[in-house]
Amino acid sequence: MQKRKMMLAGAVMAVSMLCTMPTFAAETTDGSQAGYVTASLLNVREGSSTDYNVVGRLKQGSTVSILGQEDNGWYEISYNGTSYYVSDDYITTDEDSKSDSTTTSSTWSGPVLSAYAGTVTGPSGRETYYNLNMSSIVSMMHSLGYSGEYWVRSDGVKMLGDYVMVAANLSVHPRGSLVETSLGTGIVCDTGGFAASNPNQLDIATTW
Repeated sequence: MQKRKMMLAGAVMAVSMLCTMPTFAAETTDGSQAGYVTASLLNVREGSSTDYNVVGRLKQGSTVSILGQEDNGWYEISYNGTSYYVSDDYITTDEDSKSDSTTTSSTWSGPVLSAYAGTVTGPSGRETYYNLNMSSIVSMMHSLGYSGEYWVRSDGVKMLGDYVMVAANLSVHPRGSLVETSLGTGIVCDTGGFAASNPNQLDIATTW
C-alpha cells in the first residue's frame, strides 16, 4: 500500500512539472531556426567577423537557416549546404517584422552632385563623377554574384540594379559594400588612381 501511494504521488508530481514547464518555439525539421535578412545586401563570411572572406551575399528578405550563435553575436547559418556566418545586426527571427525592416535609404537634403556641380560634399564625404565604359566592371560584379541589371537612370546616373555605381578606395569601402551618396544609395563597383590621394572620395559613374 505504501509503495502504491508513493507511485501515485510521483505521478502527480510529474504531471505538475509538465504543466509548469516553459514553452519553447518549435524547431524546424533540420533543427535550425529561420531568420530573415534585413539589410539591402548582407555579406556571408567564412568566419564570425568582418576579418573573414566574403563567400556570398544575401538580398533583403531572404530566409536563412540559423544553426547557432557565436559569443560575439554572429549567426552561423547554412548557405549552399555549408556552414558560414552573418552578422546578427542584419537578421531578424521575427517573421512578422521582416517586411518592415529598414534598408539603407537616401534621405540626403544637402548639395547634390550634377554635371554643373562637379564636386560636392555628400553624406559620405567628397563626391565627384566619371564617365567610362562600365561593361567590364558590370561583368566583374556579376562574376562576384551580383545579379543586378546594368541601366542608366533618366538623370544620367549609371545603375547596377537598385544602386548607384560608385568607385571608391577599397580599403575604406570594400567592393560590393553599400554607401550613401547625394544621388542615392551606391554600391562600390570600382576604384581608381584618386583613391591614393583622396581615400574618402567617392567617384560616381554617370554619362556626363
